[in-house]
Amino acid sequence: MAKLVRFIIGLALGAAAGAATGLLLAPAPGPEAKDRLRARLQEAIEAGKRAAAQREAELEAELKRAQGHTSDT
Repeated sequence: MAKLVRFIIGLALGAAAGAATGLLLAPAPGPEAKDRLRARLQEAIEAGKRAAAQREAELEAELKRAQGHTSDT
């Protein structure tokens, strides 16, 4: 699980860094670039939250299955 968390964090940071670099190097006015950067960063954060919630649900389901199997034996 630690590998997955590190992967998700790395993915989010990489996406944010890529978006920031692209926006800073793109020919756009400062306020417009900031707005785009803010939107991209928010999208990356939301994607990370969705991935974490999905993984949490998967782990909870796996735990329930495991608990169900132990009570049957």
